[in-house]
Amino acid sequence: MDVALNSEQLSLRDTVRDILRTECPADSARQAMTDPERWRTLWKTVVDLGWTELAAPGAGDYGPVELAVVLEESGLAIAPIPLLSSIGLAAGALRGTGLDAVLDDIAGGVVATLAVHARGSRLPGVPMTLRGGRLRGRAVAVPNLSRSELLVTLAHSDDGTVVAVARCGDGVTVVAGESTDPAHPLADVEVDAEPLATAPVEVETALTVPLVAVAADLVGTASAALHRAVEHAKTRRQFGTPIGAFQGIKHALADNYVGLERARSLTYAAAARLGDPATATPDAWTTAALAKAAAGEAAANCARTAVQVHGALGQTWEHDAHLYVRHAWQAAAMLGDSRALYHEVGRRFAGGAA
Repeated sequence: MDVALNSEQLSLRDTVRDILRTECPADSARQAMTDPERWRTLWKTVVDLGWTELAAPGAGDYGPVELAVVLEESGLAIAPIPLLSSIGLAAGALRGTGLDAVLDDIAGGVVATLAVHARGSRLPGVPMTLRGGRLRGRAVAVPNLSRSELLVTLAHSDDGTVVAVARCGDGVTVVAGESTDPAHPLADVEVDAEPLATAPVEVETALTVPLVAVAADLVGTASAALHRAVEHAKTRRQFGTPIGAFQGIKHALADNYVGLERARSLTYAAAARLGDPATATPDAWTTAALAKAAAGEAAANCARTAVQVHGALGQTWEHDAHLYVRHAWQAAAMLGDSRALYHEVGRRFAGGAA
């Protein structure tokens, strides 16, 4: 499978990168940690530019690969906006369910998020129930919940598993908590509400696009952290020599590069498979899970190495290194940490899947 970007996709990547470089310098994430409204100006720009229309890829000229391209650039800029949670997580879970009206709302700029983590579970699942027309349950670590208008979740019903959409407000209670990355706040949610819409869904199908979306975001963050570390290693000198010449640093950066390119290849292969109707659901989920696991490792390793390469400077509030660490750690745990995902893929490969 050829996963190289074509000329149109490269043009899209460059356009998104140029806009974010201008509209979203790294300091934006730092500002968003203390200013809960900082994200709104950039979000309006993103909506006006039509990026949220990727909530329904396949309806126009764009598909899953273009979604991955935009989310990678968002992760590269560690943009403090709910783009991933809206067009990657919430819209991803709704893909192919027939709930086009909800997807149109998200494409128009309505902020949405996905709640699929039950308390105590390292992997995403079905945290809610739908009985008697009421959606009930609790989910943890819901990204950008405080900014969202719509909540998408999975629920057990008498007719099987369904994807359900609820409006944040009456019957949807936000339980505030601490976030590793306050620029992308997490919160728990308790739901006892009548859903706006429901549709039957397979759990694997609902989670495949979100896994690829998070992987793309993490690849961007890993790339940004590695770039910052390499640039510092080339210019910082000790004993008259750039520190990048020392084995302990150059070997670590080389390992980071290998991990990053592995994650990027897996992510775009998974995105390409999503655009191929011949791909079976289990195969699509497996490639997405492997991409997310690899991307989580790459982002965490690149961010950690960036701090180490910068030394004491990288541990200060004023430097950007901690912004990449925060974002990488939080996103790496989203929809399952790397170890849990690898274990689940291995379990299925060994014949343990039901």
